[in-house]
Amino acid sequence: MRWFKRVFERKDTTELLDRVDELARQFRRLEEEWTDVYSKFRVMQMRVAKQVQRLDESSSEETPREESDAQIPAGLTLSPRLAKIQQQILARRNRVERSKEEE
Repeated sequence: MRWFKRVFERKDTTELLDRVDELARQFRRLEEEWTDVYSKFRVMQMRVAKQVQRLDESSSEETPREESDAQIPAGLTLSPRLAKIQQQILARRNRVERSKEEE
């Protein structure tokens, strides 16, 4: 048994234990940081999903465009809400022009 103790003699392991403890602390901090980043990512993803859903809903409510919209230069796109307002403005202008022609 003495021979065995001499071969596998206990060395000072305090340095090794300190390193293991430090690595464990660093790992816990890394996990906390990752959890925080993941949480922020999920919130951002939910916001984007809601925005896409709103855009899909508003585009399905969009009415077909009138011929008067052909006057709008190509490349200018409006949101569905603004497009509806633009259509109302153009319709009013058409009514005013027609009433002036009738006079």
